[in-house]
Amino acid sequence: MNLRPYILLLLTLCLTRLGYSQSGISLYHLKNTTFQGNNMNPAFIPEGKVFFGLPVLSGIAIDINSPYSYNDAIKKEEGIDSLDIDKLVQLSNDKNSVLTEAEISTFYLGFRTSANTAISLFVRERIAARSFYSDDLVDFAWNGNKNYAGQTLDLSTTMTDVRYYREYGIGLWKRLPKQKIDIGIRAKLINGMVSVITDRDFSGSISIDDDYNHHIQLSDARVNTSGINMFENGSDDEIQSYATFNNNLGFGMDLGFNWQINKQFSASLAVNDLGFINWKADPKNYWVADTSFVFGGLELRDVDNIADAFEDSLINKLDDSTTYQSYRSGLNTSIYASGSYNLTTKDMFTATIATHVVQDRTQFYYALGYTRKFGQILALSANVIRKPQQGIDMGLGAAVTLGAVQLYLASDQIIRSFDVPNTSSFDLRFGINFIFGRKKVVEDRRNDLDHPSPYGKKEKVEKSDGIYWIVPVKKPRPIYNEKPGFTEK
Repeated sequence: MNLRPYILLLLTLCLTRLGYSQSGISLYHLKNTTFQGNNMNPAFIPEGKVFFGLPVLSGIAIDINSPYSYNDAIKKEEGIDSLDIDKLVQLSNDKNSVLTEAEISTFYLGFRTSANTAISLFVRERIAARSFYSDDLVDFAWNGNKNYAGQTLDLSTTMTDVRYYREYGIGLWKRLPKQKIDIGIRAKLINGMVSVITDRDFSGSISIDDDYNHHIQLSDARVNTSGINMFENGSDDEIQSYATFNNNLGFGMDLGFNWQINKQFSASLAVNDLGFINWKADPKNYWVADTSFVFGGLELRDVDNIADAFEDSLINKLDDSTTYQSYRSGLNTSIYASGSYNLTTKDMFTATIATHVVQDRTQFYYALGYTRKFGQILALSANVIRKPQQGIDMGLGAAVTLGAVQLYLASDQIIRSFDVPNTSSFDLRFGINFIFGRKKVVEDRRNDLDHPSPYGKKEKVEKSDGIYWIVPVKKPRPIYNEKPGFTEK
């Protein structure tokens, strides 16, 4: 019997549930200082006439989030490092999540067509592997069923979402001066490369009675894959052609706005990755037919017994199948909502809530940050951030602009990063941007009237608020007390 489908199902459905994260809040709090802020809110566009980036160098993001550190997972015996499964089981909880995410900017070009309109073109590589799993499942798989007599293990919360795809996008930014609102929209053609995704409707449970009979129920136990066979078995020419462009096509959209309520307060909202991917190239599906049955009467005390029981009692009861059907997956949506208070024109406080969704499962991020601009050269953001299963940490972001060259660096994980063996998460974003015409845009923004003074060239005008001219206070006209009369001839 071919055990590969069962092994894949066991690993993906019972040992992992990939969860989503896309942090980057320290970079987000720099707002429109960098073009990368546009990735998180399309309403953020740098102050410049033209901005573009070099392949790879202009945008790299890495985000890792795990409940375990290196020291948690590894034990040393006679000087040899080995995986400490017993300790991992003890440290697990009912909402463990593990993720690895990376983004690479392949190309972007943006330009303003007017003071209030900008267009951007971009290509971006996106890779993510996400998982959630409960401590009961880990303990059951490792230590057996002796502690679970009379209990039910819920498998329905397990889920896998691994994908790599490329975005080809065009963005439109528009400023509405009278309403003091910036809006942005980005439309994206998506080309999928690799995916391993469990069915979002999967449900299952294992109930164990006092005699160690296992009552198993499975529904929609299915793992969809695409691109795996191509990268494992394809020729070099086939892989190159597939990686350049293939039939895994989809569509995505990002929406955002920023409202300058008054001189002190502003509010921002962005909804990213609305859309889908149709996986038609190199699809392969592993699934087990919906079933409900009983097996066992066995007390599983160790891994060998579990393996023997699966081979002798469980596997033979499952009706498995491998198919080659295309499938569709929705994009994993993220939402950023924030409010800012401008203490001065250079100092800003921002509070942000970010929500990330994977197959109807959500994670929340909370942040409070302070952003300071030192002229047109340096912008800094310091942030207190609460990430899922990581507690509170400090994040920093910085962008240095010298002429047309801008360097940026941001991380949402600073304090724990200094203790590498004991850190369980990592976040870093960096790159080089090129922005031209920045000084001209700043000057145009300060002189925000497009029409001449109605009082004439000689009239002194102090300033403009974009709608009305504000002129100095005039001396009152003289008052004449004499009454008008008529002279008789």
